[in-house]
Amino acid sequence: MKTMRRGASDVGLLIGRIALATVFVQAGWSKLMSWPGIVHLLIHLHAPYPTLGGGIAIGSELVGGAMVVLGLRARLGALVLIVFTIGANWLTHRFWLMHGATAFAAEIQFLLDLSICGGLLILASVGPGRVSVDRG
Repeated sequence: MKTMRRGASDVGLLIGRIALATVFVQAGWSKLMSWPGIVHLLIHLHAPYPTLGGGIAIGSELVGGAMVVLGLRARLGALVLIVFTIGANWLTHRFWLMHGATAFAAEIQFLLDLSICGGLLILASVGPGRVSVDRG
């Protein structure tokens, strides 16, 4: 098996970081632009402290996502996004409490979020690569 040159893997890490973080940055921006909507959703989900929770969601997604994209303390940013995703997943995709098509859709989303956490965990383990603010 041929080994990959270091530069090529760094470009792969950069592309992977951008791909992983895009969903978080977009979602955080969307929540920020429709602030009452996230608070209303959290109230509907019976989340404690919905205003604070909305702020945490926006901050986690925007700041954690930016950290990952830029490679600025990307390991920490990835861990922040993992914790956020696990919490959000637990709150919003409780497929085990649902039935029928709703349960199926929630289970798929739960598993997709779990796979994103897997990618973030890999990033937290190997680091951002040399094409980053922190350079490795």
